[in-house]
Amino acid sequence: MNEIGKLLTETRIEKDLELDQVARETNIAKRYLEALESDDYSVFPAEPYIVGFLRNYCEYLDLDPEEITNLYKQIKIQETSLPPDALLEKRGFALSKPLIIGFGVLAAIAVIITVVFFAFKSWIPAIQQKRSQANVGTEVREKREAKTHEISQKKYEQRIFEGDVLKLTIEDKEYKIEVEKVSPKLNLKTETGNQIISLGQTVKIDLNNDLIPDVEITLEDIDKNNPESGALVSILTGNSISEGKPSTETDLVVSEDDSQAAATYKVLFESGSAYPVTLNATFRGYCLFRYEADRTNREERYYQKAEQLTVQANNGLRIWASNGNAVKLQVVAGGKTVDLEVSRPGEVIVKDLKWIRDDETKRFKFIVVDVD
Repeated sequence: MNEIGKLLTETRIEKDLELDQVARETNIAKRYLEALESDDYSVFPAEPYIVGFLRNYCEYLDLDPEEITNLYKQIKIQETSLPPDALLEKRGFALSKPLIIGFGVLAAIAVIITVVFFAFKSWIPAIQQKRSQANVGTEVREKREAKTHEISQKKYEQRIFEGDVLKLTIEDKEYKIEVEKVSPKLNLKTETGNQIISLGQTVKIDLNNDLIPDVEITLEDIDKNNPESGALVSILTGNSISEGKPSTETDLVVSEDDSQAAATYKVLFESGSAYPVTLNATFRGYCLFRYEADRTNREERYYQKAEQLTVQANNGLRIWASNGNAVKLQVVAGGKTVDLEVSRPGEVIVKDLKWIRDDETKRFKFIVVDVD
């Protein structure tokens, strides 16, 4: 067997390698290297160590490890009386660590799937029941038909909903007030214009334009986030209405008509009572725009093309624009929409939009007037 040790020694010397260097680079103890080169296999604790170290040493010396290990086994068979099978490496079936981990993962997935399946199996009936209840509730809400409230008594208190109609008779003529919205504010449509009422607010409405309030509506309760709950209103008619001109109790300020303004203003709306208005601005180009609603809350910013702005006011507005031709203005009130005239390109505009009261006709006019 000394031919293996001789081959290892000669190859190492040819490569000019020392045993200490080989031991460091192969992690094989020097005494085992010396044993392999001297064919002294008695120092190894077991046969697998001999084959393993011999294979590693051959690979390090660029020798064919299969050829050397087979040579070692052949020599070993010749020198021993043991049957050849005893020297061959026995490989029994063993589960590797990755395989064990894989089986564990599959088992965990199977458990999770089983738990989820039974959980869904128990939840599905509950979900279906909730959906059925929701569908029933929806059907009930959808089946609710708009109601017409006949206001015949002097005081009427009732919860009203979108689509409902308040009907009352004044001097043998029938008038209707339609409920357009109940959230976040109560929006009523009348022949004289729309009325927007906030919670706790009272509005007096002149329906026949005789400058005497015909109905007084107070919003007692409302859910701003749930229009389906309706709005609770208290309605007074006839002599039960407190004395005073028809107006909202939101400090509506009406300017008196004067001869100087009369020569320059343009009337947009005319009614027996004043009501809130909405200004819609659509910008055609870059523009500095400022507005002041109800003499408070002044806002100013630069707007770009295609931007839009909506402003609501009870009393009126004052607007400024660095380029009047760059903004399209619309005023919405009482269910009507009026476009304001477009100014010249680059023209700075300052306009007042407000209610005034005509002393001759005793009617209210919403006007637009240029401010110097």
